[in-house]
Amino acid sequence: MGCTYFKLDANFWGAMHGGRHYNPKATRVEAYRQGMEALRRGAGDDAFILGCNHPSSPSLGLISGSRNSNDTGHKWKRIADTARENLSRNWQNGKLWWADPDCLLLTGNLSEAEYRFHATAVYATGGAILSGDNLPSIPPARAPLLRKILPPTGVAAQFDDETLQVGRIRLPDRVLVCLFNLSHQPQSLSFRIETPGTIRDFWTDQDFGTRVGVLTSEMPARCAALLVVS
Repeated sequence: MGCTYFKLDANFWGAMHGGRHYNPKATRVEAYRQGMEALRRGAGDDAFILGCNHPSSPSLGLISGSRNSNDTGHKWKRIADTARENLSRNWQNGKLWWADPDCLLLTGNLSEAEYRFHATAVYATGGAILSGDNLPSIPPARAPLLRKILPPTGVAAQFDDETLQVGRIRLPDRVLVCLFNLSHQPQSLSFRIETPGTIRDFWTDQDFGTRVGVLTSEMPARCAALLVVS
């Protein structure tokens, strides 16, 4: 039929306790891997297989992409929780499989700062970018967010520490600095630029001139910034 993209959901069911296996002597992991190997053979060599909510180690070598976060949604808590889960697993992208941070949502009643946070978090995974909206229903003011993040970089942000507040996407010709404020209060976030570089806002193209050293950004609550350092 020409299909090359396959999304498999709730993969962990293939390795649950108490399951009935085609091979009754197989362990849960063996049964899961045998089933996934059969799916790979059936899908063909050129297939991209996305595993959703899959057992991590047993899936090594068997899936092309990984959705190992919760489902995203139109509420701030779901946006923030999904971002934290995905960004914590950035180290996997391009090494174990390609990340799928779940779809980008630009419709609904979130604030503009929260939509920018969501788009920045999706972009910072370096993984797949999928729109979850009926495209004509995206408000014209938010449609540029989707255009801006295509195509994905394939490079995940590396964070300064486990707070996931300051991360860097290192590309051959530029570095993108990601700043995340997940709290309900404004915060000041600082980051260092080692060598002089020109800085602009990824979303608005505002030019901040040439800078070097430690810079501080005043971040509103539940907001993110993405700065391009060239």
